[in-house]
Amino acid sequence: MDFFAHQDRARRNTKLLVGLMVAAFVATVVIIYVVALAVFIGSQPNLSDGSPALFERTAWWQPDVFLLVAAGVSLVIGGGSLYKTLQLSGGGEKLAEMLGGRRLTPDARDPLERKVLNIVEEMAIASGTAVPPVYLLDNESGINAFAAGLDIDSAVIGITRGAAEQLSRDELQGVVAHEFSHILHGDMRLNLRLIAIVHGILVLGLIGYYMLRIFASGRHRRSSKNEGGAQAGIALFGLALMVIGYVGTFFGSLIKAAVSRQREFLADASAVQFTRNPAGIAGALARIASPDGSKLETPRAAEASHMFFSSGLWTLFATHPPLQERIARIDAATAALLAESTANSSSGTGSSPQAAIAGFASGSADLKTPPAASAAPLAAPPVATRSAVAAIGEPTAADIAHAHELLTALPSRLRDAAHDPFGCRGLVYALLLDPDPNMRHQQFQLLESLAEPASCQETRELSLLVDTQPREQRLMLVDTAIGTLRTLSIEQYKRFRGAIEALVQADRRLDLFEWVLQKILLRHLDPVFGTESKVGKKRSPSRRDVSVLLSCLAYGGASSSDEAAAAFERGVAATGLKGLQLLTASQARLDALGDAVDALASIKPKSKRRVVEAIAAIVSHDGVITATEAELLRGVADALGCPMPPLLGGTATAA
Repeated sequence: MDFFAHQDRARRNTKLLVGLMVAAFVATVVIIYVVALAVFIGSQPNLSDGSPALFERTAWWQPDVFLLVAAGVSLVIGGGSLYKTLQLSGGGEKLAEMLGGRRLTPDARDPLERKVLNIVEEMAIASGTAVPPVYLLDNESGINAFAAGLDIDSAVIGITRGAAEQLSRDELQGVVAHEFSHILHGDMRLNLRLIAIVHGILVLGLIGYYMLRIFASGRHRRSSKNEGGAQAGIALFGLALMVIGYVGTFFGSLIKAAVSRQREFLADASAVQFTRNPAGIAGALARIASPDGSKLETPRAAEASHMFFSSGLWTLFATHPPLQERIARIDAATAALLAESTANSSSGTGSSPQAAIAGFASGSADLKTPPAASAAPLAAPPVATRSAVAAIGEPTAADIAHAHELLTALPSRLRDAAHDPFGCRGLVYALLLDPDPNMRHQQFQLLESLAEPASCQETRELSLLVDTQPREQRLMLVDTAIGTLRTLSIEQYKRFRGAIEALVQADRRLDLFEWVLQKILLRHLDPVFGTESKVGKKRSPSRRDVSVLLSCLAYGGASSSDEAAAAFERGVAATGLKGLQLLTASQARLDALGDAVDALASIKPKSKRRVVEAIAAIVSHDGVITATEAELLRGVADALGCPMPPLLGGTATAA
């Protein structure tokens, strides 16, 4: 299943969840209505025959009462869900902090923290995403991890200290790959919605609980017979609310568990696909075979249990499949060893499951290493198109190895700069400097008036080093720096954003790399700082937007109008759309491209796939993807919400 199919599945799961919860809401309203009416009737004075006085005069269907109950239930469940949604509206960072996580700074020097950060960084570069914030749960000795966020751009990775300390690098890489599967395949938004909806239902039970407490605390007070009946009615209604709320939570938890378990199998399979090292994730799972292996101490763990790598013990509400079944689907040999060790441990012979598996994992972790990234350029157009589209959201072991090589090849000065708050800004500024000495001098003058002195100094020092680096590393440097740029203050970011715009506009023209870099930065950082992008106005997409997109790409990689027309036709054929027209070169402007991409970012995954296939067909129409075309391909795909890894082999020709 590819990235776009996963996105479609996530949308279907969301619709299914909404349908189930609507049905649960209707059932809740009906039950509470019946209970409320019964309590009201039962609390009335009795006639001589023992029946309530109003029984014969009260109809069981009362629209006004039903609407009142429906409004009340909507207010309670909706309010509870909204409260939890607002509490988590900051994305994954709020949840990570709620669970006791501490954000690791990108420039951390502690060896343990550095190991975690390096693995996450490699996986992000291999996936074509900006490096997400990483949180370490310092007080958790169990082996566990989670991914949380509203979308790819707001995602965070959480790792327990137990996982960081006890897992080997291969095992930790398998766990991180598992969590990246949840990020790339659209699981996180559904996870947060599950938390919010179940919390809303729980509020009903809490209200009933407090109504009973109020009744119990006032039982000693004297009251008339009628008042006593009313109080008893309130108590019965409170009891009913509590039962309904907790029963609703029970079924909500069942739904949450059922939705989660299947996605865990898929994430395990994706982790193996990403790393091509089943011993890594299988070893990590085997290490948590004991009941407390993945246990979390935080009292907030239960409501977020479906988001973790493992939820611990198997129960009716378990959000994860049994460990042995998960391992069996990954690595039959590891599963067999786990079963044998568990049996021996139960009978008092042999080593514990954890010890046996730890020995197995440490001894076999190097047996299956990821293949080296191929250095061959992307050649024939069909191969290039399939490779580019298939790579979206589905990094392979070759992509991870390629990301590792790119990061290792970086001079330590540049890598350190990407992890430093001043250095990362200087690095971005250096990437935007014009090769012409006179224009570069003007840009430095602009920087001195707009940016911090430390960032200006970093820019001067880094520019000499940036100029010597291969062009295919430029976007990787941006992806790496984004994680650090997220740690800026709002004022620092506004100043940084203004400086970027000034550097881009200094020569009164916008080239493709400047457009790509600015688009990627603003798309990933503006939502974090609440700064509205000038090109972020949402509107409905149209065929005109597709024509603009394909025309801009066709002219961007062509040396003549005939070549642009041929490339455009290849793109049109990939979309399957009719009525698309090649714009003139003067109409195919980069500002128009920005508007078109923003509109097309909202189309459905299946349609988005055809658009990305068209983009790949255009940039590879001549059999070679240049560095400029590769940057444009990745930039547009990123703007469409389709993370694309750096193309293996780079490019055969410099632009």
